[in-house]
Amino acid sequence: MKLKYWISAARIHTLPLSLSGITLSFFISQSRKNVSIITYILSITTALLLQILANFANDYGDSITGVDNFRRIGPKRTIQCGLISLSEMKKAIFIFSVLSFFSGLFLLFQTILWKNILIFFIYFLGILVCIYSSIRYSIGSRPYGYITGMGDLFVMIFFGILSVEGSYFLYTHILSMDIFFLSLSIGFLNVGVLNLNNMRDLDNDRENKKYTIPVWLGIEYAKLYHTFIILISIFLGGYFIFLNKKTVCQCFFFIFIFIFLILHVRNIIFIKENKIFDLELKKLVILIFLYGFSIGICFLN
Repeated sequence: MKLKYWISAARIHTLPLSLSGITLSFFISQSRKNVSIITYILSITTALLLQILANFANDYGDSITGVDNFRRIGPKRTIQCGLISLSEMKKAIFIFSVLSFFSGLFLLFQTILWKNILIFFIYFLGILVCIYSSIRYSIGSRPYGYITGMGDLFVMIFFGILSVEGSYFLYTHILSMDIFFLSLSIGFLNVGVLNLNNMRDLDNDRENKKYTIPVWLGIEYAKLYHTFIILISIFLGGYFIFLNKKTVCQCFFFIFIFIFLILHVRNIIFIKENKIFDLELKKLVILIFLYGFSIGICFLN
């Protein structure tokens, strides 16, 4: 039965990254004004469809370029293992592109249409850019995921700024500087996930001319880069809490997550085998979700 192969290709373990930022901004928005639950559901649906689209496209693109091969350390990909054909994956990419478009369009009709046509048009273009970027990360004559630093930049934009600040605007129709700091905090943590993925597959990426930050810096400097982005995320998150309620709940959960992030950084510094990066990647995904959920839920108290 191929359903389990499609679930594997969707990389379910990474999907909390889409949930965390949008849920966080929803909780904060709900504490400041009454927000439609339908808007939240449509936001989550669109984000999940886009991330699955990106994961399918990554499976397809890396198979075409040869990055997915027997030397790759990470989880085996479905096309690489012959579980899903290239033509099947190509159809799935098309289907999820269409689903992402209509889900995003319904979201805009729910939140913006008739209120501000200019904002509607900007977000409409944003949907098209998100779909295009989800595909172009690994597919095309020069995928941007293969260009040094571009993957990190786009992860910051899509999983940080747009996920938190962008969805917050849809909920409230207000741009907020404190939410922007929080979006950068979430964004840096998501960049950390990508960096762990790239450190894990550094040797294979170098051989296949995928010039990620770790390939450019080397493993030791890539670890320092990882340490920096985690620490700057903690600082920005702490600054956001300082600007807001500073409740016991917020401080408790922030310190709790802070401790585990510091332990995570320590583990990264002392890793000797690249395959262990995969375990830390999964831990960081869970920490990001807990970070977003816990800080957000405290605003409802």
